Formats: sequence, structure tokens, C-alpha cells
Amino acid sequence: MLVDFHTHLDQYSPSALRAAINCIRENKILTVAASCDIASWEKNLKIAQSASDLIIPTFGVHPSYCATLPEHAGEIATLLEPYLTQSPVIGEIGLDFFWETRIPHEKQERVFRACLDHCERNGKTAVIHTKGAEERICDILRDFPHAKIVIHWYDGSEETFKTYLDRGYFQTFGCETRYSEHIRHLLALTPNELLLSETDNPTGEPWLCEKQGIAGADNSPLLIRRVVKDIASAKQMSEAETEAILEKNARDILGELVKA
Repeated sequence: MLVDFHTHLDQYSPSALRAAINCIRENKILTVAASCDIASWEKNLKIAQSASDLIIPTFGVHPSYCATLPEHAGEIATLLEPYLTQSPVIGEIGLDFFWETRIPHEKQERVFRACLDHCERNGKTAVIHTKGAEERICDILRDFPHAKIVIHWYDGSEETFKTYLDRGYFQTFGCETRYSEHIRHLLALTPNELLLSETDNPTGEPWLCEKQGIAGADNSPLLIRRVVKDIASAKQMSEAETEAILEKNARDILGELVKA
């Protein structure tokens, strides 16, 4: 079974979403549908409830979506707790000190810590965005040893990456595996038991292709098949072996949530 551990189904247009759901069904793609805020969580819930047992929606607050939340840590926790409780896995959460220039780092961190505190108390998995804040996140995660961690699309320093690996954090690899020597190097360092695959659809591949000056970007759920091929190539394994490892790791995290 193919596994897309990080995608944003709510961001597809209505017609593209229908095509994406059909593709997921036809190709049996286990899909973790990340949310960035309350509105996207509610949309992903509806998509999963009406569409397929293959889709697992998760609630999170992306650092770029923190602006409308309360300022006080206690009020943030009170507001988010019902949504966090409802979600079996928490994501996408984290910090962004690179692209996000509007929202103060302190506000991002208060929201991030509220989500991690829930994971710590409940032993849940958190899927974490780290752009430009890799070292700060590394420091923060020391305070939450019982939270289970998945690092999404890491592209920071090798030193911090090795610390993440030493702590046993899972790592998602996606479409940038094809374009980045640095990503392929990090992938080579990653033990097979910490590997996960993702697309970050529908925007990840088009953004990368525009950045690379390449035409014809694919944002179909079936992009995950190419991702698996690229991971297999970088790890010098067969595609079948790679797919089996990625599926096992996802099932170990998701457990009884996987009905397929």
C-alpha cells in the first residue's frame, strides 16, 4: 500500500478534490490529511467522513495560522483542546522563522507548546513544521519527552537532523527528494525504521517546479508513487521493499486508525 503521510486535501479545488478522492480509492493510497487551522480541520473531517476509510484527518495549527488565536497561553489551550482531543494525530504544527514574518516567534511558540502539551499528556503523535526554526524546535521538544514526533519535510542542518534521528523522530521525505542533493543526503542518513513518505499536495510539487523552472508539475495523489521511487533510488533499495517499509512505519504510528 502506498502511504502519503502529509497532504492537504482541503486545499484542492472542488473538482480537483473529487478527482483526488477517486485516485486515492482506485490506488489504495493511505492518506493523512493535515490541517492548518480549525476551518481546514472541519473540511478535512467532512472529506474523510464522506469519502474513504483511506483518509485520516488530523487537526493542527500551522505557524502561519496563529494570528487569530488568543494571546494568553491558557486561553489558547482552552480553545484548542476540544479539537486536539478529537484528532487521533496532531498536525500540522510547529514554528516557521523563515517564511513567516508577520506572526511573532513568541506567539508561534505559545500555540506550538499548547499542541505539544496535549500530545505529551495523551501520548499522541505530532507532525511538525520546522522551517528556519530547527534548532529552537529541537530545544523545545526536550520538554515533551512523551510526545511522539514526526518531522515534516526537514531541510535544515545535518547536525540538528542527526539529533532528531538520535531521539528517534520519524522523518517524512517527499517530492523534493528528486531535486535536492541535501535532501537525498539527509535521506541516506535516515534509518529505514524512521522513514515516511509524503507529497505535501496540492502545492508542494508545483511550488518546487516553479522554483526549479520546470513545467508540468503534478499534484495528483498518485505523485506519491514517484516519491517512493525516488526514496528507493536514494536508499538503493527496490521499490517494493521501500513501499513495504514505508507502509509498516505508517501503520506502526497510526495503529488501529488504518482500516484498509
